[in-house]
Amino acid sequence: MVIESNSGRYDDDIKTIEPEFVTEADNLVLMRLIRADDAPLLIDLVSQLSAESRQRRFHTDITDISGDVLMSWAKELASVDNETLGGAVVAEIRDELDGRRIVGVARLGRLPSKPADPVADAAVVVRDDYQEQGVGRELLRRLVLLARQMNVLYMSAFIEADNTPAIRLFEDLELPTETTTVWGETTMLIEMPT
Repeated sequence: MVIESNSGRYDDDIKTIEPEFVTEADNLVLMRLIRADDAPLLIDLVSQLSAESRQRRFHTDITDISGDVLMSWAKELASVDNETLGGAVVAEIRDELDGRRIVGVARLGRLPSKPADPVADAAVVVRDDYQEQGVGRELLRRLVLLARQMNVLYMSAFIEADNTPAIRLFEDLELPTETTTVWGETTMLIEMPT
């Protein structure tokens, strides 16, 4: 199924797309693939999220997780290959006081036992002060480009059913989508463009 409004939206290559993105609040953000050295920046991102944003992203309260466990998780997320099992796009700002900071991340993941699976799980989180500025929408657009590079045919997203902003964000991709809601969780299966 071809959707006319997507004409050109997904024509870029993830490796050559312009890295700079200007938010709706005129903030300059660098969009790039995640790197292994981003783990500490991911920890910082999580610490900057509100309790609600952490709950929405992780579907659980992570306030009591030890620093060692959090760092292990961050290293695992940041050490993806961006080609087969997992990949991620980050939104980074340059802060004169604090240096580099990640304000958003969108990721794809396949099970290690299924490296050629046509479906990859997708998730996105944006720091609260950068929400509703187009950062999440641009991260997901670039995630679609990354999915194409990884030979992903479908992205699946698992979202709390009352998280309408996240559901709208995935719907804004304007790609063919099957949506089901069971027991307070909405599952979206999104077909990638060819």
